Amino acid sequence: MVPNSLGYNVKTTIKNEQESISSSNEGPLGEWPDFTPIGFITAPHPDYPEYQTHLYGDWGGIVGEEFIFLQDNMIKLLYHSYHETYMTNHPHQEEVLNDWALGYDPETKIKYTPLVKPGGPNPGPAWEHTDTPGYIQHPITGEHLLYNTVRPGTKYLHPEWEGLPGWEGAIQVSTSETPPTIGVPFEQTYENILIAEYWWEQGWNQNGVIKGGLSEPTPVWIPHLGTNGIVRLFYRGLHGSPSSYWNWRISYADSEDGKTDWTKNPIPTFDPSDPNNPAYQWTLPYPEGFSFRGAWQAHCTGDVRADGVHMVLCVSNQNYAGFGHIAYYWSPDWGDTWIGHPDNPIIAPGQFPEGVPPEGFQRTPTLLIDEKYERYILAYNAGHDINQKWKRRTYLAIASRPFNPSPDIPILTGPNSGIRGRTYPYNASSTDPDGENIYYWFDWGDDTNTGWIGPFSSGKTIIESHAWDEIGEYNIKIKAKDEYNESEWSEPFTVIISNPPKAPDINGQNKGSPGISYEFGFTSTDPDGEDIGEYIINWGDGNPDNIIMGPFSSGEEVKVSHIWNIKGKFIITAKAKDINGVIGPEATLPINIPRNKTNINYYLLKFLDILPILQRMLLLLN
Repeated sequence: MVPNSLGYNVKTTIKNEQESISSSNEGPLGEWPDFTPIGFITAPHPDYPEYQTHLYGDWGGIVGEEFIFLQDNMIKLLYHSYHETYMTNHPHQEEVLNDWALGYDPETKIKYTPLVKPGGPNPGPAWEHTDTPGYIQHPITGEHLLYNTVRPGTKYLHPEWEGLPGWEGAIQVSTSETPPTIGVPFEQTYENILIAEYWWEQGWNQNGVIKGGLSEPTPVWIPHLGTNGIVRLFYRGLHGSPSSYWNWRISYADSEDGKTDWTKNPIPTFDPSDPNNPAYQWTLPYPEGFSFRGAWQAHCTGDVRADGVHMVLCVSNQNYAGFGHIAYYWSPDWGDTWIGHPDNPIIAPGQFPEGVPPEGFQRTPTLLIDEKYERYILAYNAGHDINQKWKRRTYLAIASRPFNPSPDIPILTGPNSGIRGRTYPYNASSTDPDGENIYYWFDWGDDTNTGWIGPFSSGKTIIESHAWDEIGEYNIKIKAKDEYNESEWSEPFTVIISNPPKAPDINGQNKGSPGISYEFGFTSTDPDGEDIGEYIINWGDGNPDNIIMGPFSSGEEVKVSHIWNIKGKFIITAKAKDINGVIGPEATLPINIPRNKTNINYYLLKFLDILPILQRMLLLLN
């Protein structure tokens, strides 16, 4: 690594952060991401669209504290400018640097309406911030939740600080029924506010100026906690004392709806002042460390596939150009313990030609998991010009992510023929190599489909039914996906929908005797003129169905014989199946097989023949 702006090699001066907390050298999915900066994002110039320009325009002012996420096949990026929250987006594709949406109207050069803006129930300069956006769409309720750092008037939280300058930060939750869209504001009710409670997150009075509180909210969905999952909101708490460094600590609060009834973790889960913390080395004086004590601006990203949380953070001494460095940590238990990247810091000023200039300054990095292109995208903010520190740009860095295998191609079973208008069930199953939940998409071959249905457990057989309205040949296909990747389509499963053959005419007598063979004729016609593939006959005497294989011409009589060996009344049933496998309605013919009188007389005469012998035997006994 090249020397940074402090004049020393950052990777040789930082000790192995792993030694104090974990003996594991494995990162998420078995490897640590290796980030390479690729440059800053741009948009088509409003007057010369063949050229790319600064995304926010020179009049955009301060921009930063981004939050990146994937939604509706778009990469979306929230950011703040002059303490209002805005958004830009980019198609979800492999190239990610150029052609982002401008942050302002290309005609008027006026910024779009912010998604969230300052304001509140207690007017005053302390409310004039809606910084550090974080976003999540609640997987259960579908509600869109946007989190921001706000600065309520000090009287709102601490009446004893009435009239003092400064603030104690809090976290506001804004809501929307629709996804984040450029220029469309969220609803700000100022009712859902998360405030400081514990000593480590409370602000303090430093020589008559209030500082500290809560900030940097980043929501993560954890599906295995709570009733059906919870929103875990990571945030930092800032608490200090007069003449001290600002000490930042990170923890989380849990909520099922992501807005109310928060349950806070009462202790910091990431505390750089703790010698056992993997970032403690950063706080030590040079040459052992960087003497960093503040601006631990962090972003957390949940990872269901890797079963944990990624955290990227900027460490610096607040707003000093060139001092910021980006570090990466991994929590395999969703936020309670953290393991440092063995190559921390992963990005430093001047480290890469495309990364950030040596005089640059990073702030609030944010991480996106992109399974489609097997990568992580790290977005971070840096000053583009040392003489204009507050006109910043959003830089990107890329790291490869281990391939996520898609579910196996589903196995589809069910009837391969039927009649129009009748509903038929089909079974499907697939297995995901990672054991992830599976969604299915059935294409019925008639220009209709189910869309994605699920989720279902890996390996579980599901049943989906369908009816076809017209006769014809249809090819059913099915595919599966997990949370990230789709399988290929299954091979076509052909289903023939036709009109069924008519019920057969059964020709034959309706009375007979046991032990005698009787012949019957069976004739069915097919409305489509197709051959009869087979007749299915049951003689009503407990024997299995008699299958008479064809093919036979439609209307051709087929003769079949049968013997009843017992007396009784029987019902002959018969159905015809066409060559496509479509079975028609059933026909019946009753037949009576009474006791044979000739046979009864025969046994009576035989009895009389032996009667004299019986008489002589009785005389001998007497």
